[in-house]
Amino acid sequence: MSANDAQAISQAYSTNGLTADKADPTWVNRCSQDLECLDLEEEQPLAQLSSIQTDKMTLFFTELLDHDRDDVICDQDFDNFFEKLAHFADWSTNSSEFHIMLEVKREFIEHFINPLPTKWAELPYYKRVCGPEAGGMAGRTTLEGWLARWALQLSEMKRFVDLPLYLQYLCKIVFHVIDRENMGEIRKPALAAFYRSVIGLSAKRIEEIIDTAYDRMTSNSYLILDYGTFVHCFTNWLMGKNPNGPGQWVLVPPKDALPQPPFPVDYSALNTEPAKLEPYAPDKKTNRHSVIV
Repeated sequence: MSANDAQAISQAYSTNGLTADKADPTWVNRCSQDLECLDLEEEQPLAQLSSIQTDKMTLFFTELLDHDRDDVICDQDFDNFFEKLAHFADWSTNSSEFHIMLEVKREFIEHFINPLPTKWAELPYYKRVCGPEAGGMAGRTTLEGWLARWALQLSEMKRFVDLPLYLQYLCKIVFHVIDRENMGEIRKPALAAFYRSVIGLSAKRIEEIIDTAYDRMTSNSYLILDYGTFVHCFTNWLMGKNPNGPGQWVLVPPKDALPQPPFPVDYSALNTEPAKLEPYAPDKKTNRHSVIV
């Protein structure tokens, strides 16, 4: 190939976004306008909720905060939610519980209404869904922004003690709101009253779900729904990524029927005297109905 031929070919490819190295005829794509190129500024969330987590947090948004159904929430919506909790629990404005609740409310506004920290706010995805224009004006959060913020909050959380303090206190607040008679445990009538007065479920809906809800939260009444058990339920509400967890009944119960567990759990064997337990042997016939694993 002559020098003139090489120059002519180089000029021809340059017009199409390709250039040729003069020393070595290797063609390099310079990404013309006609070609799709990798966009380094492409919107990508740093964390995402599972579908089950999305369902639970969506119900929190739509059923407990966005009462005017305008698809955005603001600090006033948190005022209304926490006022409803305080009213149901009959907490006076001078009580320690009420003041702790106010601090938790301020933290919710800080994390879910106020601007994100700079390390996230300048990223393209979060600028779009959580920026000042996302809700039509500053100080408002859309459902998409709400879910994105929860994903960031929960991405590194594995246990209850990993949660920020305001979420740990929210767990305690909700427990004491439901157990407003200070029994030290949540009983089925108390849970039903909470569903009716705070969540706003109809009597018919409560009758349909209350047994299932209480069974899921107490392992079919094997456990007492005291604060320790409720902590596990609350943790599952935030972090549980699969259906049929007890956390789905902590605040707003699921609207759709849940899939049945793949197999029933028999807790009676845990209370059986050791002498009456039959050792398992694969080659031995038995009348057993369950196996302790």
